[in-house]
Amino acid sequence: MKNHSTNPIRFWSKLSGLSLIIMALAAGYAYGFVFNHFYVPNNLSQTVNNILALRPLFFSGVATWCLILISDLIVSYGFYRFLKPIHPHYAIASGLLRLIYSLFLAVAIIFLFTYAMDRFLVFWSMGLFILGFHLIITGLGSLYAPNIPKVFGLLLILAGSGYSLIHGLENFIPQAEALAASLEMVLAMACMSFERPKKKT
Repeated sequence: MKNHSTNPIRFWSKLSGLSLIIMALAAGYAYGFVFNHFYVPNNLSQTVNNILALRPLFFSGVATWCLILISDLIVSYGFYRFLKPIHPHYAIASGLLRLIYSLFLAVAIIFLFTYAMDRFLVFWSMGLFILGFHLIITGLGSLYAPNIPKVFGLLLILAGSGYSLIHGLENFIPQAEALAASLEMVLAMACMSFERPKKKT
């Protein structure tokens, strides 16, 4: 039986990958299903009434957000351990930026307990602005790794730039909210076209 302590980088890489998968699935439930089931934009009273009518479902979503937060903390440290032997400075910056994002997410989750879902969205969006820089730094660090395809690092840089640009516009230039929405749609369409299988000739 192999001891994971003999290869901590491999162990933390696998654990971070597993945590990212858990986060993706959990976010689909917590935000895609539960949050959107209750939240009515700019209508606090209707949102609260929706929650009070089905509180167990709402708090299952809150619990899932807590799971996402725990997974994020694991990823913060895991990315640091993965990048440390490749580029220590990028490793520290990547881990710290992800940790800062996690702190924003933690504050956002606290607002869910008070049904302040608008405030949740504000703090989560601010956190996603920080997350974009984390992805950019992680992508730059990945370019130094000899065993990682360069396209992986470039995609991280592209995704991070999109996150920071969109959520930066939303948070710091409210007048550009329409532009941010358009950019988000363009990036989503780009991802869909990239993932769409090509027809065989």
